[in-house]
Order: sequence, then C-alpha cells, then structure tokens
Amino acid sequence: MVHITAWGYTGSLCNQKVPVQIVALINDTTGTLLASHYRDPCIKVGSIFSTGCNAAYMEECRNIPKMEKSGLAEDATMIINTEYGAFDNDLKILPRTPFDRHIDENSARPGSQIYEKMVAGLYIGEMLRILLITLSEEGKIFNGQDITRLREAESVDATFLSIAELDTSENLKDTREEFQERFGLSPSLEDLKICQYLTGLVSKRAARLYACGIAAICKKNKTCKCHVGVDGAVFNKYRGFKSRASQALREIFDLAPDDLELIALNPSEDGSGVGAALAAVLALGGETKGRPSKIALIL
Repeated sequence: MVHITAWGYTGSLCNQKVPVQIVALINDTTGTLLASHYRDPCIKVGSIFSTGCNAAYMEECRNIPKMEKSGLAEDATMIINTEYGAFDNDLKILPRTPFDRHIDENSARPGSQIYEKMVAGLYIGEMLRILLITLSEEGKIFNGQDITRLREAESVDATFLSIAELDTSENLKDTREEFQERFGLSPSLEDLKICQYLTGLVSKRAARLYACGIAAICKKNKTCKCHVGVDGAVFNKYRGFKSRASQALREIFDLAPDDLELIALNPSEDGSGVGAALAAVLALGGETKGRPSKIALIL
C-alpha cells in the first residue's frame, strides 16, 4: 500500500488502479506553515504570495466554535487556513480604484477574491497594463504607436514589473527591450520613466496591502513578535517586495527606526512540498523507520 499526502487531484491514480490511501490532505499554505515551523519554531504564520495570496496560522481550539464538541483540550491548537484572498468580497472595507473594479469585472470570477486581486502576482501585472493603456489612450505615452499587443489580457506579468522597476541600465535599456519583444513598442525615455514610476506605485501598494493581512492575523492572536514563513515566486524573486512589506509592518506596529524587527518575513523554499511530507509523517504516527511499505509521495 502506498500512502500519499496530496494537495492535488488523485483521480487519475484511482483510474489507473494504483493502490492508494490518502493519509492527509493539505493545501500549499498549510504546508508552508508546517515546513517553516519545522525549520524555525518561531514561525507562527505560513503565507503564500505568488499568483495568489493566502495565509494560515495556529489557533486555540477554545476559540473555534466548530470544535466545541470535539473532545479536544481547550488549549489544543489547530491550523486555520484563512483563505483571506476572499477578504471583503462584500466590498465594504477596501478602497478600490476604477482599475481594481476593471480587473474584478473582467476576471473569471467577478465579485470574488477581492483582496487577492489587489495584491497578488497574477493581478499586479494586469494593473500596470491597464494603467499604461489608459495613459496611451489619453495621448500621454506611446504616441502614434500600435498598442494592440498590449491590449491582450494578462500580457504583463510580475516578471515584467520586476525588470522595469529595478532597471538601472543606461537609458532604461532593459525595459525598452522588454517593450519591444513583448509588445512591439518603441517607447521614449520619458515613456520608460513613467512606466518605472507606475511600476513602483503598483508594487508598493501590493506589498503594503499584503502586510495588512499578516498584521491582522498577528493582532487577532495578540502576537507582537513572531516569524512568518512566506513561499511564492513573487515574494522570493521580486527584489524589494519583502523590504516594502516589512516596512509596512513596522509602521502598523508603530516601531521606531532603531527598533528590532518584531514580525519578520522569512522566505520558505518549497514549503508546500516539504509541509506535505511532514503532514504524511504526522498522519502515520510520526514513525517511518522500519516501515518501507508506507511511503509518503508528494503530488
């Protein structure tokens, strides 16, 4: 018998009549929390920041209404997968711009994942693309040029933002090449400077809103000092994003410039995969030695 921890669909294995027993089912955010805490006991929150955005944390069972009759001790803890990418789906809290509304209305699921659509990697590129199109239609950039390729939805991704914002080449040569290769555009130096400025604004807003989600969890748990394990390509590869989010946390918790960083954001590599393996071991009673017939596979 093969024992599997899966966060994906296992129907194909069943169709192939592979002898499978699911011993644990987790998502990538929960896996990141498990893996990060295994490496660093100071980790209290696991977070994903990539194409999407989510977080998980440990909650005492006494604070979970659904667990009242579970028989668990009141001080027992359970991982809560917040799915807070769906925060403010009723549109009562977050201040949205016309560009946010455009992204939501033209998404696959309008009216859902409102917070995620304002911060995550899948959408910050779209935000920049809409801003550039708006300025072009107002005659402020790309004068006389065909922006047909730029009009293609999701044609600007987080990688483009990273290149544009961090471009220190002479006359922004790297960004110019990106525009030429991706969209067939030949922007002026002024166009490139405008693009770089807008990219910084979009990225900064995303980082600061992301920090609000982490701060909300810490404040809810009355946690003023902890580490946060963060997995995801945008967080780990977009240079400068972490520092912006960390600065936002310092402001939220009113830290002086010379105070130590109390809520530290720590990169987690392949947290979901390692976390799934840990979940499988825990589900099997924490024993693996001498039990070769029970193998944890990561899907």
